Amino acid sequence: MGMAASQARYLGLTARKTNVEYEGQQINQARTALANQSANLWNEMLNMAVPTAPKTTDYTEQQYAFSDGVNEYEIDKLQQVDKEINGEKYNYQVTYHFNQDVYKAIQERNSNPQVQKIATYTTDQKTENNIHVAKNGANYTVTDAGGTSAVFTTCDENDLDELKKLAQEGKITLDNVSQFSKCEGVDEHGKQMKIFCKNSDLNALAQSGEAGQLTYSTTVKDDFKYKLGNAEAERYDATDKIQKTALEQIRHDYPDLALVADSDIWVYERNGKMYFAVTADLDKCIASGNSHSVKVNDEYQISSPIDYQKTLNQYYATNIEEKITQTEYARLDDRSGTGRYQNIKLESMDTKFALNSQEITDEKGYEDAMQQYNYNILKYEKRLAEINAKTSKIQVEDRTLELRLRQLDTEQKALTTEMEAVKSVIQKNIETTFKTFSS
Repeated sequence: MGMAASQARYLGLTARKTNVEYEGQQINQARTALANQSANLWNEMLNMAVPTAPKTTDYTEQQYAFSDGVNEYEIDKLQQVDKEINGEKYNYQVTYHFNQDVYKAIQERNSNPQVQKIATYTTDQKTENNIHVAKNGANYTVTDAGGTSAVFTTCDENDLDELKKLAQEGKITLDNVSQFSKCEGVDEHGKQMKIFCKNSDLNALAQSGEAGQLTYSTTVKDDFKYKLGNAEAERYDATDKIQKTALEQIRHDYPDLALVADSDIWVYERNGKMYFAVTADLDKCIASGNSHSVKVNDEYQISSPIDYQKTLNQYYATNIEEKITQTEYARLDDRSGTGRYQNIKLESMDTKFALNSQEITDEKGYEDAMQQYNYNILKYEKRLAEINAKTSKIQVEDRTLELRLRQLDTEQKALTTEMEAVKSVIQKNIETTFKTFSS
């Protein structure tokens, strides 16, 4: 091999060895990064706290209770004190509770009130003699014995409720509203009044042209009432003790109703409860249904304005069991030497009561803690599995890099050996050349 060729070969081997050394450095850096990742994972795993299952003893406490013959009391908290009141010493401040029925008013919102306003009528039926009838088209002019005349017009659907009322009371037989004629006015008390006559009776007198006997029915609109669905509302009756007691409580709890007159309070029963409502609220419900933006025009009568009414505020009074909590000074005595108190004397009571003691476990609290523990265990095991999976992956990557590093080490040793051989050849070439010129 010539000197130039040997030099070129040596330079090539040097470049290759440099590349091998550089790749080896890169692999070492990658293995260092993997080692750091592995160390972080192991440190995280070592610092992970293993969840501990809750103990029932952590949710169990000593519960003291006593009774005064009327209520059952449970002591919630004891705080030691040294207090003297009116010459009597107390060693604890106790917080206790008991359950008591409390009569309270409830406001309930009826989302489907279906309120209707229905007039009530007083009805009557009379027969008079010497009545003259003259027919003028579809109308009749009726003149009584005293010479007073009135015009009767054919009844329409607006008279249906009153005609039904007369029919229900047996005063008339109703087949169709057009078989009757009416005359409207007011009675001596200024109330709206209608007189109804049968058209056949009016026709008979008109055709005869003579005075005769005429039977007529009357309705006087004396009041109105409300109907809510199938429930009929009546005016509040102050003489009814049950209604009075309930309304007093409602007005106590809802002061605005104290400003409403008794005559504007309505009472009805629904779902076994006695409800109270106000005239203004009932009328608002009716108005809201009538003014609905979608006009009701349903030939099958599936819906009506009452189906579009707004919510009605209705009230009722009932007994509700409430938890009453009180705090006061007390003296607790332990005469048994067991560490458990036997008697209690409250500041507010003159009598000493026997204490009952039992261990109470908060079952719900324990179940909640156990559920949290199970969740924490699953979370712990999941994270542990993730760490193990990541560690295994790092180990595989590290073994791959280690194998590659060994290959590079072998290659570097081979390159070193070959470079030594080429270097030896170059040295011999130099010596031979210089010896040749020096001779």
